[in-house]
Amino acid sequence: MNEFIAIIGPNGSGKSTLIKNLSNIIKPDKGSIYLDYKNLNDLSAQELAKKLSVVPQNTNVDFDFTVYDLIMMGRNPYQNRWGKITDNDREVVIEAMKLTDTFQFKDRRLMNLSGGEKQRVIIARALAQEPEVLLLDEPTSSLDINYQGEIFDLLSYLNNKKNITIIIVSHDLNLASQYCNKLLLLNNGEIYSIGNPDEVLTKKNIKDVYNAEVSIKENMISGRPYVVLIPNKHKFDKKNKADINLHLICGGGSAQNIINKLYNLNINITAGVLNQGDSDWQLLKSYGYEVAEVEPFAYIEEEDLNYNSKLIEKANIILVADLPFGYGNVNNLKQLLNYEDKEIYLYAKRSIEDRDYTNGKAKSIWFRLIKRDNVSAFQEIDNLIEEVKSKYNL
Repeated sequence: MNEFIAIIGPNGSGKSTLIKNLSNIIKPDKGSIYLDYKNLNDLSAQELAKKLSVVPQNTNVDFDFTVYDLIMMGRNPYQNRWGKITDNDREVVIEAMKLTDTFQFKDRRLMNLSGGEKQRVIIARALAQEPEVLLLDEPTSSLDINYQGEIFDLLSYLNNKKNITIIIVSHDLNLASQYCNKLLLLNNGEIYSIGNPDEVLTKKNIKDVYNAEVSIKENMISGRPYVVLIPNKHKFDKKNKADINLHLICGGGSAQNIINKLYNLNINITAGVLNQGDSDWQLLKSYGYEVAEVEPFAYIEEEDLNYNSKLIEKANIILVADLPFGYGNVNNLKQLLNYEDKEIYLYAKRSIEDRDYTNGKAKSIWFRLIKRDNVSAFQEIDNLIEEVKSKYNL
C-alpha cells in the first residue's frame, strides 16, 4: 500500500532536514536510507530522479519560464545529453498538467500566476518525473485555505488513484490529520511518535512536543481527530487570581457558553456530578478542569455526592446552570441545601417548571434555595458573570 505520510513537529524539530536526507540532498550522520531495497548512495542522480521527486519549500524560480517549459524540465532524467524532447515526454507533461489542473494556463508566464496556481505547476513538474515517491516540504504554508484544500485534495488523489507514495512536511496538524493515513511526529531531531492520526494526535503528545494545551475532538465528517488550541490568555496576567474557586452544577450542554466565559476570568473551576460523555463534561475536561463524574447514564450515588461535596467545600461560588433536572441528577441540586455559607448563583433563563422532570421535587428544592440570603438568581448569563467579576474584583 502506498502511504500518505505527514511529517509534523515544532520549528527546529528536524522536519526539513529529514526531507533533505530522504531526497539525498544531505547525507545522514549515521545509518542508511533505502528505496526499493537500494541504498540512496548507490543510485545516480538520474536514477533517483526517476523514482523520487521533490517539491521544495521555496518554489521561487529565477527565470520567468512558461508553465509548459517549466513542467517539461521534470523530464530531464529521461532525456539524452542533448535534451531532445520525445513524444512520450510531451504526453507525460500533458498528463501531469491535466492531473494538476494547470493545462489551462500552459502558455502563461510563471510571474503571472497566483500562489496556488504556481504551487500546482511545481507539483506538475515533480509529477513529470513519473516518481514512485513524492516529497513535499510545506507546500501549503503560504497559501489561502481554498488553495490549501486544493493541494491536499490533489495529493490525496495522486496517492489513491496514481499509487504515488506521498511524504509531506506540514505545520497544519488538522490538514495532516484529515488527509494523511500516517503521521510522524518529530521532536529535537528524533521520532517522538508514529502511527495513524488517532495514535499520534493526543493531548499528551501535543503537550510534550509543542508545550501547548489542546483539546482533541472528532471531525464529524471524517471521523478523524482535529486539534483545538486552548487559549492561554492568562499566561502574561501578572495578577494571581488562583484563590477564587467556582463550582459548576451543569449538564446536557447547558453550560457550554458559561464555561468559555468562566475560563476568561482566570479562576479555578470544578464541576459535578456529571455523566462521562456529557457535552458539558467533554468541554470541562478539555480545559483540564476537575469534575466529579459517573459512568454514562448512571444515577448519582452517595459516594459520588461525597466527592462532589469535597469540591464544593473549596469553592467561593457555586453556579447552577440552566439545566433540566431529572431523577438522575436532582441530588446535585438537593446537595446545595447543605451550604448556607456559600455564595450560590442560579442561572434561570427558563423557569424551573419548564426544567423539572421530577414531579415537582426539583421545583421544591429550587424555591427553598431561592429564599435564602446567600442565593441569587439571574436570567442573563452576562449579568451573572459581571456580578462575579465585580464582587471578586476580577
